[in-house]
Amino acid sequence: MRDNSHYLLAAQKQKRAELTEQVRTAIRALDRQGEPVTFASVVRASGVSRSFLNKIPALAGEIRSLRDAQRRTPRPQPSGQRMSDASKDARISQLSEGNRKLREEVAWLKEQNAALLGKLRLVPATT
Repeated sequence: MRDNSHYLLAAQKQKRAELTEQVRTAIRALDRQGEPVTFASVVRASGVSRSFLNKIPALAGEIRSLRDAQRRTPRPQPSGQRMSDASKDARISQLSEGNRKLREEVAWLKEQNAALLGKLRLVPATT
């Protein structure tokens, strides 16, 4: 009987190379789209199993590296949630005006307090 196992090994090696490239393509796509690169997202995007990812240290390391890098850098807010410069300037003006009014009110209250303390000192103490 002839040993044909080398054909099986070659087929396994080819399949592994194809799946590895499939995973790398999925990782690049996720990263390019700004999506989180996690084991779960790579499994969904590439169609391979989690155990396949863990069997290849280079892939697992790449996923961990990108995942950790994404966690360290904050995600930009979507444009619909960001304030425009004009909105920021308007908000700053509103807050500055409110702050100015509060300072005026505090100054007026200090004057009133001083006047009342002066009147209180004129009142004779009763014992």
